[in-house]
Amino acid sequence: MAKFYYYNKNTDNKGNHEVHTEDCSYIPNSSNRILIGYENICQSAIQRVKKDTNKLNYDGCYFCCNECHKG
Repeated sequence: MAKFYYYNKNTDNKGNHEVHTEDCSYIPNSSNRILIGYENICQSAIQRVKKDTNKLNYDGCYFCCNECHKG
């Protein structure tokens, strides 16, 4: 099921912007997140944001995008 994906403006302790779904309990507040867009899976959301920003430092949230979480 497609969802809206967002990333945290701030980086984590590993230098990555964490990617979240719209319904994640751990999504940053609206002033600290940026919309990626409407995607079917976290892999396509991360691929999209990498292309849009020309940055590679994105990681899926452990809770809502675990299949994209690097650990």
